[in-house]
Amino acid sequence: MSNAAATPFHAGPELSRAINRTDFFRLLKAAAQHYHFDNFALARISEASAPFGERDVVITSVPERRVGLFIATLKETLGTVRAKSAQFLATPVHGRSAETDTYPSDRLFNEFRSGVFLFIPLFTPEGRRYCLVLSGEREEPDQGEIADLLLDAMRIFDKLYEEILTQETSGRLTQRESEIVKWTSEGKTSAEIAIILGLSEHTVNSHITAAARKLDAVNRVHMVAIALRNGLVS
Repeated sequence: MSNAAATPFHAGPELSRAINRTDFFRLLKAAAQHYHFDNFALARISEASAPFGERDVVITSVPERRVGLFIATLKETLGTVRAKSAQFLATPVHGRSAETDTYPSDRLFNEFRSGVFLFIPLFTPEGRRYCLVLSGEREEPDQGEIADLLLDAMRIFDKLYEEILTQETSGRLTQRESEIVKWTSEGKTSAEIAIILGLSEHTVNSHITAAARKLDAVNRVHMVAIALRNGLVS
């Protein structure tokens, strides 16, 4: 009884039951909070932009309009050398982002400034590279905590890959993604689509990001154009 009660949400039975983006968002958010981090982003490792670009983000708790700032602050924290070599990292790295004299009250402009960042490399069975990045106002983690977090991250990622990422790498849109692309082509916003389909706006945006990645689109308009051209929506 006590053991079951002590099992954190992200490591409990919810992990085996996870099948969609909302499930994995909750698991990753719970894992981040368990280790006292405020934000997380799971992303593909990009060779084009170190360590990854906004289009490479798979699931994140960072608001869409702040993702670019989150990535920029991560790059500053990692430093030029480690950021550029992110695709070769095999072990977690961490650091604290530096304060800046640019603004007297920098947190008003950058809530990630002065926080701790932890970059965890992850790998698919085929060797594709991803990473989980955590940030928050806390002390830098010790090696024991990093080892525990790495194990938890790998378990969640393996399940995510099995349920979702294998479909994404195939280039085929899921039924839900096709629905959302169709509604997007009809001019509906993410908030409107969320109401229509009974989803959260965050989940809708995650599906749009996944569909755009599969179609190699640079934005929503481009995504819809490619889908229409390929007969994916009518």
